[in-house]
Amino acid sequence: MSDAVNSAPKTAEERAAALLAAGARAAHGRHQIAESTLWSLIEPDPYQLSEVERATVRKLLRRLIERIEAELRAELINVNGLRGYPELAASFEAAHVAIAWPILSRARVPDDQFLAQLLVRRSRAFTISRQLRRNAVTTENGRLETLTEHGDDRIAADARSLLVAESRTNDRFDDPHLGRRDLSQDVDNRMIWAVAAALREYAVRIHEMEPIALDSVIADTASAMIARRGKEESVESVAIRLAGLLHGARLVDDGLLVEALNSARLTLYIALLSVRAGMTFDSIWQMATLPDAPSHMLVLKSLDVDRLAASHLLLAMDRALSVQDRFADERVASWVETYDALEPVEVQRAVQPWRLGAAFRDAIAAVRASDAFDGVGR
Repeated sequence: MSDAVNSAPKTAEERAAALLAAGARAAHGRHQIAESTLWSLIEPDPYQLSEVERATVRKLLRRLIERIEAELRAELINVNGLRGYPELAASFEAAHVAIAWPILSRARVPDDQFLAQLLVRRSRAFTISRQLRRNAVTTENGRLETLTEHGDDRIAADARSLLVAESRTNDRFDDPHLGRRDLSQDVDNRMIWAVAAALREYAVRIHEMEPIALDSVIADTASAMIARRGKEESVESVAIRLAGLLHGARLVDDGLLVEALNSARLTLYIALLSVRAGMTFDSIWQMATLPDAPSHMLVLKSLDVDRLAASHLLLAMDRALSVQDRFADERVASWVETYDALEPVEVQRAVQPWRLGAAFRDAIAAVRASDAFDGVGR
């Protein structure tokens, strides 16, 4: 058996090679969340969610379902087809009568992978941002602060829109918030139909209503609710658009990256990295928020971020990700020590797997993890 200490990389070149390999491997080996089911996220699971993150996911999901249910029930109360059923109407009017959440959480419907990924990201964004705020260094009259008055009207408008969108990610009690505006159209549709199905089953089983008297009423009401979906954008969409404008104006430099993270504006930081790297928001999110892989360092090096700025960004993020890890500072120090030794060509090669679409990366990881190649091509 080899000695772990003696087998560790010693030279700068060996350490650099090891970090590059680890960062590239992470693109294919850290996608348990992408493959997880929605309902497994709120139970003890192998997906590396902390207890706090699991509780946050559960709270976000429950409140999302309850808000959709409240809107749908309010509409159904006034529908002509249900006015002849006073007991059902009374149940729908009683806010304290929980219907959709108990049914859907037991039935585990909908089992939506895209919603699962969004819930995990929002949960982790809340945890990371909270830690970043504790160490926030707000620059008075900084560049981000003055974007709302920028000479380019589009930049100014999107900067204002982002402030509003950011304020909506938390509720008045500073708890994380997820609304219909944060969902894609497809996920929103699936959530509405799932809640509608729960209300239908409740009416059929508890109030013994005939489905023939109920189905068209609920279906028409849910369809109308889908059609009325507002045009408000998610915080990620606004941040990506603003970052694109700033990049087009040649404003996305190292200083702006540092200011964004110093100000605990995590979504904007990820969006700025994304447009500067020419990669998707989701890929950069994964690279920057893996707690023990050097993928964040790789993307910074691939953008030729100054060593001092990179050191600050890596340390700030790793401290936010690894609050209980007493080796976090030591780990970042080892990355920074190797930063200048990383060859640009090798860095781009290590980053390349992250440029693939998430679905392709997930498929590669699944195939690699299987024994599907046994006997193939021989």
